[in-house]
Amino acid sequence: MIDTHSHLLPWIDHGCPDLMTSTLIAREAVESGVHTVVCTPHLAEMDVRLIERAREVIEEVKSALADEGIALRLLLGFEVDLSIAATNDMEALRPLVIEGSSGAILFETPYWGWPVFIDETIFRLCAAGFVPVLAHPERNDRIQDSPEVLSRCLAAGAVAQATAGSLGGEFGRRSNRAFYTLLFRGYISLLASDAHGYRRDGWTMAPMLATLERRVSPDDVNMLTEVNPGILLSGGKPAVVFPVRRDAGLGLSWRGRARLQKPR
Repeated sequence: MIDTHSHLLPWIDHGCPDLMTSTLIAREAVESGVHTVVCTPHLAEMDVRLIERAREVIEEVKSALADEGIALRLLLGFEVDLSIAATNDMEALRPLVIEGSSGAILFETPYWGWPVFIDETIFRLCAAGFVPVLAHPERNDRIQDSPEVLSRCLAAGAVAQATAGSLGGEFGRRSNRAFYTLLFRGYISLLASDAHGYRRDGWTMAPMLATLERRVSPDDVNMLTEVNPGILLSGGKPAVVFPVRRDAGLGLSWRGRARLQKPR
């Protein structure tokens, strides 16, 4: 699997507090089947010193993992505040592109409210050759009430990345319900851990994937965690996923009515 959203790097944000925690997360990730992690520290404002510091720290972590014999590929990205894209020219955003991709940038979807500039900003990003990835949209209160809010972003060219913790209710029932609503409408293309150092229920996608695999097919799980992330990192845009929904009681599978809800 490929984890495209993790706060594995220490000393940068409120993710890992130290190198030991980073090593523990990395080891657990490998044991769960993850071979690549995109490290995405928060970037609340255009801070050149933080960007350079992240580049230094990821090299330190790579060295530590090599010393421990942990075979995990680390790539650098950032979880970028959308206001940065709205207030900077497109060329200034190039250093924020996920390493290895040709233009993917992970943006933090707000938890409350909906900035009026998002749709226009996404359109400008796509026109400039970027692939804007929206992190954890299922946790936003406006999207929870009206999934069509996210649909407009997808129509403008964005890609949605859900957080594994939402599957198990870690962020509440509304996030959990919104996750499945968005998933079966075909709005979610990526699933990532959003791992932070403070989690005590496991730092990887594995526990939540066990829950998801009871609801959708193994092929769809693979699309969300391996195929589409691989497409993103190779310079493409992840495909739309319309999961096969499993009926836990009857053991049946069927394509939900969500197929009719494809963003236009």
